[in-house]
Amino acid sequence: MKLLLLLLLSMLPLRLRAQAAAPLEWVRNPQYQLQYRVPADWNKLRQATDTTLALTHMSPDQNMMLFIGKLRGAAANMTPEQALFHLTEKFGVPINKQYATAYNGIRFLETTGTGSMDGRALRYDALAAHHRGHVLLIYILATPDAFMNHEPLMQEILHSMAPYKGR
Repeated sequence: MKLLLLLLLSMLPLRLRAQAAAPLEWVRNPQYQLQYRVPADWNKLRQATDTTLALTHMSPDQNMMLFIGKLRGAAANMTPEQALFHLTEKFGVPINKQYATAYNGIRFLETTGTGSMDGRALRYDALAAHHRGHVLLIYILATPDAFMNHEPLMQEILHSMAPYKGR
């Protein structure tokens, strides 16, 4: 069994092995009432605008980004469908098919697609939900190569989204 594992690992490109080895850590945010896992070496940036209170996680090579936002102000009255529509407009693409999904008891609308931001090609997976009195907007962006090479990691991050209550 160990020999098979070593053989499989040796077949992975070096970048993938490094990413797979990065431990995931829990992020617990009582303000969003959400918890999820991200690689421990991703940089974090908190942002506040008129419409969102957000936490962004960026991979060290800046080829992948996770955005978790809580809509506020006038945007807090949006439906999850509207939030996804405005997001895809930001990416310069028409709205793709939205489908209902649930991760750990949170019911989301989800859409995936390709587009560009600031002239950079990207792929995305975006989620929106009503969650404990507010609207969450979550998306993971990556360059097309990074998305293809790290899709299992990105799915693991998205599937880790779960309710969380602070003390």
